[in-house]
Amino acid sequence: MTDGYVTYAAQDMNANNSQIQIVEQKTVAFAGTEILTVKATDEKVYVAVKWLCESIGLSEGQIKSERKRVKEDTVLLKGGRNFTLLTNGGMQTILCIELDYLPLWLAKIAITPNMKKETPWIADRLVEFQLKAKDVLAAAFFQQPQQNSPMTPVEILAQAAQQMLILERKTNHLEERQNLMEQNQQNIVEVLKTDTTNWRQMTNDLLRKIAYARGGENQYRAVRNHVYDLLKVRGRCDLERRLSNRQKNMLAQGMNKSAINKLSKIDMIAEEPRLIEVFVAIVKEMAIAHNVNF
Repeated sequence: MTDGYVTYAAQDMNANNSQIQIVEQKTVAFAGTEILTVKATDEKVYVAVKWLCESIGLSEGQIKSERKRVKEDTVLLKGGRNFTLLTNGGMQTILCIELDYLPLWLAKIAITPNMKKETPWIADRLVEFQLKAKDVLAAAFFQQPQQNSPMTPVEILAQAAQQMLILERKTNHLEERQNLMEQNQQNIVEVLKTDTTNWRQMTNDLLRKIAYARGGENQYRAVRNHVYDLLKVRGRCDLERRLSNRQKNMLAQGMNKSAINKLSKIDMIAEEPRLIEVFVAIVKEMAIAHNVNF
């Protein structure tokens, strides 16, 4: 976390000459992740769009779509700004959205039937972000929030969208989720207590069962790659790049090509206990979501 940060100019997507300076930058903890957030000289808080999408668990394609939405939506683009920030990857131009527009933007991210079926944990996290993220991020910058202040039109619209979301969840999904919880309760217990000592074999068995639940053995590769995509977001680890770099180093050292070709993404995960923990958690979550039997 960086406070009292050096100032950088912001580029307003609606007024290119606007010079708003950053006075504070933080990574705010929320729902088990960290979200890049800044406060500017206009006394407003802005949230990094990509960081928040990754924290929810959206795929690269979904993140691209949401960045496009913020840039092109008639209302949301009024709250969008590009800031030049120092990140782990160096100085980067980061698309951010004003905090007042955050609930409205999140309310526009649809929880589709496919999302509820394939990645129900992402659907649940999205609801949590829609309802709570703004208050948590605001509290990180404003110790004494204003009381009884008039709501802006954007806030009124966002509140109405939130209320509609809550009503929709209650009317359309409460009974469905209750039935699903009753059906899967015993299976969830079995998944969570599974011995992870031999995590490679355990996760491989679960992935194959998930593949069968999704249509058959031919789904195994797609299921495994989906887990790797989730690991890239939640574990902040590019397995493809890590594996490629390791193979190049081994080749430069003159190692046997057969040994180089046998190296896999699972081997990269095995080198870091943190990645093993995240990988196993993702596989277990998918097993629970697909009601895999043990």
